[in-house]
Amino acid sequence: MNYDYDVYEQLEQERLDRERRAANLEHIRAYYGLEARCGIRVDIGIRVRSEGHEGTVVDTAGQYLVVQRDGEERPVKLHVTSGMEYETVDGWVSASPRPTPAYPGA
Repeated sequence: MNYDYDVYEQLEQERLDRERRAANLEHIRAYYGLEARCGIRVDIGIRVRSEGHEGTVVDTAGQYLVVQRDGEERPVKLHVTSGMEYETVDGWVSASPRPTPAYPGA
């Protein structure tokens, strides 16, 4: 077994995961605009609440967040705005869906 190659592969996978996660977060921030609209900066490690369950964002999956809910074994994939609340310095803030041109009040 070539341990040097295994370490290289692991480091390369970690680098690719960081790049994927960063690109997903950039898209989520730009598309939903939660920071400007609601004062929420979506990031890894932020505390969230969905359907009464609190947890921590541990990863991304495209436009979804991967959340490790408190007391649960497996993380869940949740939509950024669908029933989501985010913990901020001012308390819990509900994420509103992104307004669309056809429905600006949405």
